[in-house]
Formats: sequence, structure tokens, C-alpha cells
Amino acid sequence: MRNVFITGGTSGIGWALAQRYLQAGYRVGIGSRTPEKEGHDFSTHTNLSVYTVDATDLAQLRQVIEDFSQGTLNILIAGAGNYTDSALEHISWEDTNAMIDNNIKATLNALEVARELMQEQGGKIVCIASISTFLDYNEATIYTRCKQAVVAITKAYKRAYRDKGIYVIGVHPGYVATPRLLELNSDDLSKKQYVITPTEAAEIIYEGIEKGQDLIVFPKKMYRLIRCLQLLPKGILQRIMHKKAKWQKKN
Repeated sequence: MRNVFITGGTSGIGWALAQRYLQAGYRVGIGSRTPEKEGHDFSTHTNLSVYTVDATDLAQLRQVIEDFSQGTLNILIAGAGNYTDSALEHISWEDTNAMIDNNIKATLNALEVARELMQEQGGKIVCIASISTFLDYNEATIYTRCKQAVVAITKAYKRAYRDKGIYVIGVHPGYVATPRLLELNSDDLSKKQYVITPTEAAEIIYEGIEKGQDLIVFPKKMYRLIRCLQLLPKGILQRIMHKKAKWQKKN
């Protein structure tokens, strides 16, 4: 039986992916700081192991994944992350530090643990970035800048791990109706474009991994829009994004 471990796997896209891999017959391990917080009844799922783990703690993450994998790890999905919408608002040190830790450090830790377990047998490491990383302008949020760092790390490790038979895959989701996104928008996502469900996102990611894609971006309509916007002069793009952020804040 093939093994997959998902950090940040108890909610949102991570939990949807866990369920998809269970349906496909995988043995699945999931971890987060507070697995009980989401209120899932994990006991109803066979072949599922749930761990309390802080993905920013390398030693703790290594111990948990080694315990789960029992020497064989086919896929590691670095799904742990943190999102705070800082557009047009003061961002605190606490929020910034949390985004750096949970988006960048947690991804680095996952890459290191996976390397240790996969270097003899190969495998796949999936790093979750954001579709927003394709839109580069001066006032991009700290969240986007953190995810751009994840993209840079993913590309560097893809090259470094290639000869070991370890494939590093970058995933760039658009708006997904996760509990966190709903919380930050008072359960109203009507102003967000091309929103999809976590289940839909999980299916796209699962199919992309199975097909051997090294870059998974969705929704396609949002990606095409971003690529068109990026062709605009920087000053015009800046004004458009500033007005968009003000409109979303007002409404």
C-alpha cells in the first residue's frame, strides 16, 4: 500500500486531499497543531493516521513522519500554511512572523524530511504556493511574498533533488472556500473571483500529481486573467490592484 503524508491535513485543501487519497486506496497520515479543532470524526476512516505536530519544528516533524511512514514514503504534501489578508491594512509582527514560519519554514522542513526518507527509493514532494505569485506588483501582500519565496524554494529543490528520483511539484491554487478564507471574509465570498470548493481543488491536485505534472495551477480562468494583467505597465497594474483591494474592503 502506498503512503502519503499531508502537513496541514486536518482542514481545508489538506483534509480534502486526505479524503481523496483514502478513496484511492492510499495509507494516509495527516498532521496539524490542533487536529481536534476542526471537529472531524477521524475514527470513521480506515488507513488514516492523525498526528499532533508543528510543521515548523523540524525534529518534531521528522519524528512524526518517520513513525507514520515506517521507512516508506511515496508522497509528502507540504500543505501547512497561514493566510492573513493584509491588503490596505496594518499588518502585525505576529501575523507576519506566522506567515513566514508556516508558509516558508514549514515547507523547508517538509522538503528536508522527505529527502531523508526518499533518497534511496524516490518519491514526490508537493509544495503549496498560490496563484497570486504570478502577479508581481509593488504592493503585493506579505502572504503573496511568502508564497513567492515558496516558489523559489520549490524550483531550487526541484533541481537539487532531480538526480535522486525525487520529484518536487509546485501547486498554485486560486480562491478555495476553506474555513480560513470564509473566516477572513465573514462567510461571504461573493467578492472573490472563481471560487472553488476544497473537494474540487483536491481533485485537481490529485489528478495533476497522478499525471506527473510538475506545475499545477487553477482555476485556469483566473490564471489566464492574471497572465493578461501582468502584461500591463506596472503603474496601471498597481492602480487596478489598489482599487480592487479598496472595493473589496468597502464591500
